[in-house]
Amino acid sequence: MPVRSFRVFVAVIACALVGLAPAFGASITTKVTIHVPSKSLSIMPYYFGKDKGFFTAEQIEPQLVMMAPPVAIAALVAGELDFSSTTGAATSAIMRGLPLRRVFYVQQDPVHVLVAQPEIRTVEDLIGKTIGVTALTDAVGMSANVILRAHGIEAGKVTLLAMQVTDNAIKALTTKRVAATLLAPPYVEELEAKGYVKLADARTYAPLSFIGLVSSTETIKKNPQKVYGMIAALHRTMSYIVNPANRNEVVQYVSTYHKIDLPLAEKAFTAQMLGYSKDGTKPRAAVEKEIEIYRESLKIAKTFTPDDLEDMSLLRKVQGR
Repeated sequence: MPVRSFRVFVAVIACALVGLAPAFGASITTKVTIHVPSKSLSIMPYYFGKDKGFFTAEQIEPQLVMMAPPVAIAALVAGELDFSSTTGAATSAIMRGLPLRRVFYVQQDPVHVLVAQPEIRTVEDLIGKTIGVTALTDAVGMSANVILRAHGIEAGKVTLLAMQVTDNAIKALTTKRVAATLLAPPYVEELEAKGYVKLADARTYAPLSFIGLVSSTETIKKNPQKVYGMIAALHRTMSYIVNPANRNEVVQYVSTYHKIDLPLAEKAFTAQMLGYSKDGTKPRAAVEKEIEIYRESLKIAKTFTPDDLEDMSLLRKVQGR
């Protein structure tokens, strides 16, 4: 091939490859590690969205890691995790000065229920007994304190035992190590069917946030596209889950996901739907109430506003696209 023709050939090939580069680049997914505290229906959207391809559509490959909320928050601050789904433990951390922000709400209302041994009939029956919580300063621990105070039970009259993860709390209840614990669907419905007693709904006493998406302020600043992709994937997922047209499919997924029959899956999903956020946000007044509960429980004098806890700027971009 003549030299000139060879140069033209190389130039054509180079241009073709440059033209293809964006297409190849767009298909590259970003691996992210996300802390989850359990496999309850509160967390189910992460698994559902992954299985449906909603994360892949946003070039995100989620790696879901289960661990205790306080440990996860420490790992998030240290840069060992990309995100956490536990908004409760993150709130305690933020109010103690750690650089984190809520960027999406999977839940705007709690659906956890205080579930007790069959022989316990009222919250007052828990005096002198042990209650299991995932952590003392996450939304589960906070909700337990608020419920107890509402029934005139002050600190010292019961023992709160940190169980780290939900599976441990369930085992502690079924082996009678604890008298009661706070759980989300479908565990509540499964245990109720076995004779365990529902004592109190968390949302009746405290509008605390349990599950969403939490990022470090450094990640939001230095890698906003990663945060945007996560938020966009969760937004796609929640829009699909709360759409009535998809209810049968989602209930079937719940049945398979938790290995429970369809009637129980339907009952659990109905309970869970009371807490899901339809657009990734939470009413400002509810966040303000939440702040006051945390300030009182943690004995924090400093005032906070929702803007100190949240950064909804990327969610607004997702909603406007």
